[in-house]
Amino acid sequence: MDINKSTKKKIKECSYDYENFYDTPIPTLEDKEIESLLKQSLIGHSYVAKTIKHGNQFDVELYPLFSKQDFQKWKPKKTKKAQRNLNEKNARKRLIRLINENFTNDDWAIHLTYSNQNRPPTIEKAEKEVYKYIRKINYRRKKMGLPNAKWIYVTEYDPQKKIKVHHHLLMEKGVDRKVMKDLWTNGTRTEIKELEPDEYGLTGLANYISKDPKGKKRWKSSKNLKKPVERKSYTSFSKRKIRKMIEDDSLVSLYMNQHYKSKQYLDHEIRYNKVNHMYYIYVHMRVKEPNERKNMRRNI
Repeated sequence: MDINKSTKKKIKECSYDYENFYDTPIPTLEDKEIESLLKQSLIGHSYVAKTIKHGNQFDVELYPLFSKQDFQKWKPKKTKKAQRNLNEKNARKRLIRLINENFTNDDWAIHLTYSNQNRPPTIEKAEKEVYKYIRKINYRRKKMGLPNAKWIYVTEYDPQKKIKVHHHLLMEKGVDRKVMKDLWTNGTRTEIKELEPDEYGLTGLANYISKDPKGKKRWKSSKNLKKPVERKSYTSFSKRKIRKMIEDDSLVSLYMNQHYKSKQYLDHEIRYNKVNHMYYIYVHMRVKEPNERKNMRRNI
């Protein structure tokens, strides 16, 4: 962890949900409004650069550093609905990063459904059926000399919208596809396909199975998953650079590619807090392939 000692002595970092705290997207504002905001904004505060590497994806989150005492002045009151939405948003974010960290195009996407006569009466019983299926697969992996499989599954259902219970299961390869298909005996419409990452890794698939508005969702995972790598730096980006990126957001890609040379900028978002006049910058990057890094070094 890259920590500026003098900054740490002056102020002890207050942990807060910065993504939810900065709720006004900058693109909704006019240039004159942004210019006006910057005149009153507290760019004098130090900004933390938190990075999260998940698979070949790399997130950068820039947010202000301030004390608990200062934070209490601006802490918003959350309604039950707002807290529930926040919890769901954070759960989706964790799921997306876990999927990118643990699964690649060498793994399976499995769609499990039920025939009418085998449909379980409760979600809890449906989840027991998924666990039975996973145990069958792990039994065959053990006979092959393989450890238990890594997996994540999402259960989708909504009786009010007539969405019948089904499961989206991501699992690492090892057991033959046909064998895995035959092991699910609760329905005949079992789909097993290879995962297909794009430049955003498996973020698109993760969003689809977790954020699709059709029905209610709940997800669970195996205990042998690797966690995304998180780091913080208190000196990566100066107050001057933070201000410049807010003034001209085309500089975000330039500064990010310059600072994280083994990564490639993909997109970003800048948000603003109307109460404390501070900003949050979220940047999504990808890790460059080895051949891209070699070409980059040749061109230097």
